[in-house]
Amino acid sequence: MKIVFILMVLLLHAEAKVIVDDYGRSVHVSDHVTKIYAASPPLTMSVLAFDPSLVAALNMPFNDEQKLYAKEAANKPVVGGFFGQGQTPNFELLAASKPDVIIMWGKMNGAENILHKFEKLSIPVLLVRNDSINDLVSQFELYAKLTGNRARADELISYTKETLSLIESLQGELSKHKKVRYYFAEGLDGLFSECEGSFHLEPFKYSGAKNALTCKMSSNYGMEKIGMEKIILSDPDVIVVMEKSFFKDIFNDIRFKNLRAMKEGKVYIVPSQPFNYITRPPSFMRLMGIRWLIHTFYPKLLPNSFEDELQRFNRLFLHVDITQKESNNIQNMGDKDDNSL
Repeated sequence: MKIVFILMVLLLHAEAKVIVDDYGRSVHVSDHVTKIYAASPPLTMSVLAFDPSLVAALNMPFNDEQKLYAKEAANKPVVGGFFGQGQTPNFELLAASKPDVIIMWGKMNGAENILHKFEKLSIPVLLVRNDSINDLVSQFELYAKLTGNRARADELISYTKETLSLIESLQGELSKHKKVRYYFAEGLDGLFSECEGSFHLEPFKYSGAKNALTCKMSSNYGMEKIGMEKIILSDPDVIVVMEKSFFKDIFNDIRFKNLRAMKEGKVYIVPSQPFNYITRPPSFMRLMGIRWLIHTFYPKLLPNSFEDELQRFNRLFLHVDITQKESNNIQNMGDKDDNSL
């Protein structure tokens, strides 16, 4: 019996490889990874971008419009995940989905305890960085190591680095402009937002704009409740709206009517098709979100038209050709006026 056990262990390691994760842990994983479970939506989204067929289970379901882009992943079981407000996955459903490997953000709240829970499933767990848009590069590198699909990683990494280099090259020019002061209106009533230090604001950070609010974070989850008086006192140059329903309501909301942004028609809705460009979840879509914000705030700075870049992005990340009508709809959602300040 002992000999059989030893042979089984040897066989297991013969079919495994060692991956050193972002936190220096050496983890034995299958040599043929075909199913990955990500413990939070941002990581699920980067797996989706790399290859939808790799997604073993979902944190939350896709809506009907998103299913076209999610492809095979749209039909995977919804097991939940760790993404704030006490939410946890269904471990029984997760085990039943049989992922080859689990990936989780190494800095999520309670990471050590969460890691311990996952390890009880006897599924290898890799800790990854997800602190910045830049971490997309290391995530795509990891997926290449797990799957052997180097070509896919290279094309996604190339675009990511190209975008980040472009944004860096624009910082000097952006510094010559007066910083646009924005209010990021979240929630169905527009009375939730993000404070400085929130990773949900990273696209704004690179856009040359400044948060009009002065507030402090109470948690990594964000969406801080903001009093109307604070918004009035901040009197932003522009309002960037998260929810479509509030975008329709804000123009008839007397509480907002005297704000500078309202008087000047500087109110924009974040494009959300197929997935939100800014956050909820903060994903690879932020590569387009940064471009959209710069295009909205300083339309003459970017070398390519937003529409052309959108088509290129969709072909690469989502394997779809966006139509002229769809492109115009996305563009117009952010255009209350001529998009110039």
